Amino acid sequence: MKEEVAQIIDANLNRAREGLRVVEEVARFVLRNEKLTKEIKAQRHKLSALFKKQDLIKFRDTKKDLGKYKDFDFDDSSYRSLRETVQRNLSRAQEGCRVLEEFSKLFSKELPPKIKEIRFNIYELEKTIIQLISKATE
Repeated sequence: MKEEVAQIIDANLNRAREGLRVVEEVARFVLRNEKLTKEIKAQRHKLSALFKKQDLIKFRDTKKDLGKYKDFDFDDSSYRSLRETVQRNLSRAQEGCRVLEEFSKLFSKELPPKIKEIRFNIYELEKTIIQLISKATE
């Protein structure tokens, strides 16, 4: 795997896991939903397991990362609700998975469909958790 591709994989794997972790904490501490918490955690762990053998950390170079201090997606100060926080973090996870899916095609035939499955599981989790948050904040 080329160094640049490994860096893309590493950054997006981190992005997806971080987004899922934020949502996992909402399911755990706000919604107090054990089943949902376990499902989010399971998706995060499945994603991590897919790239465990790649040893991506050796390719990480945060000093040269042009985006490390910039958030190109949105202004963090604009969060207005728990629902928006959850939706933005689920979008991060979904987008990270999409990038992983595309770039893993460069070196694997087995990984892309597995990542796609996780991405679609996250879409379903989004529907469930947004419905639960809407009920909890009514």
